[in-house]
Amino acid sequence: MNNKVLISLFIIPLVLSNVASAAKCSDVSETIANKLENNYVIPSTATKLSQLIRSKTFITGCNNLQSSEEIAEFMTSELNKIANDRHLSVVYDPQWVNELKTYRSSAQTESFADSRVMETPTDNYGFKKVEMLDGNIGYIDIRAFSDSHLGGETLENTMKFLQHADGIIIDLRNNFGGSPFMVTSLASYFFDLDTVHLSTFESRENGVLTQTQDWTSPYVPGPRFKDTPLYILTSSNSASAAEGFSYAMQSLTRATIVGEVTAGAAHARRAEIVNNDYILTLPSARPVDPRTNDNWERKGVKPNIETSSDNALNVAYAEVLNSLIKSNSKNLGLHQWVYPLVKAKSSQYQPSQSDFNEIVGTFGERKIFQENGKLFYQYSNDPAFEIELLDKKTIVFKAFTEARLQAIYKNKQVIALKMLSLGEDERVFQRTM
Repeated sequence: MNNKVLISLFIIPLVLSNVASAAKCSDVSETIANKLENNYVIPSTATKLSQLIRSKTFITGCNNLQSSEEIAEFMTSELNKIANDRHLSVVYDPQWVNELKTYRSSAQTESFADSRVMETPTDNYGFKKVEMLDGNIGYIDIRAFSDSHLGGETLENTMKFLQHADGIIIDLRNNFGGSPFMVTSLASYFFDLDTVHLSTFESRENGVLTQTQDWTSPYVPGPRFKDTPLYILTSSNSASAAEGFSYAMQSLTRATIVGEVTAGAAHARRAEIVNNDYILTLPSARPVDPRTNDNWERKGVKPNIETSSDNALNVAYAEVLNSLIKSNSKNLGLHQWVYPLVKAKSSQYQPSQSDFNEIVGTFGERKIFQENGKLFYQYSNDPAFEIELLDKKTIVFKAFTEARLQAIYKNKQVIALKMLSLGEDERVFQRTM
């Protein structure tokens, strides 16, 4: 076989591949343009997006790509140069297309819904942890907002468990979103019987923009916490419904947000089948706060108190105790007892060997010594207890919280130890060695 024949055999598939790619780009782009033009939630942006994706420059750039994955990535990148929307994307995933078609067929919808009900309880409907912290402060770690008709009973039991809490901390640092109905259910516990306008949802379909309002419920099963100090923890990973709850409660001045600026994903999206290979994740709805006439898209929710995600719990814990102390709370003595410890932890103090050296010594019948890199406190011949420095002055026992020590300094030297016990008078022990 001569070289010309060989060359022609190699060229023909390449030409056919380019033609197929060109056809795919043109067809996919036109389908996506129509869906965006008629359904993207912001009409002015929808027009710009549809014009872009139909443009000759866009089609030419798409035609130069060799794989379906590259086409999807290119389209997503170009569209977001205009929209900058975390929920807008083009995805190449034939398996997802098939699954979505199966799910949306009337014969399968019920079985898929039943499956969802069976699977969600394995995550406890998003409620990861609930406990009472020292100082009578309630803590809830919510990892996802499940549909309220599924997780509503879990929410109810959670709030009943916390009914005597003096303050509440809701941890959304690892919450990526979920159902807006659970957001409404949760928010309703923190207001009285008078309903409160949380948000307005704008949705767009076939060129028609529709608005619906979201209000708190005049009824909740269980206790209300309308006057209970509320703190919400956020991180850069907190997204979507987690941001919606945080944004609304902050704009209503009902909660203090502590942590990091959130992800900035406000728009609600739906999956639109483009063809047998591609899916368009289409933002067709968005919340609009009635007080700010805005939302957190692209910006995120800015905390009232910014700190690292890792330290957010300590900071919020100290803040809620401090607010209770300032308000002369009914459990004032308890809050005053716990606050210094939590405040010290929030400073993220890292003790050095020189700090240990300052503390080590004999104080009458009591002594502090170091062994294997750890500090211990011992009275006379009693068993020794391991202790920890929360800062240069605050010393806690690892085994119990009913008592703690405070180092007394003079001229940068520890001259005495003060023993503090809950409900008892303080005692001072002078350094003897």
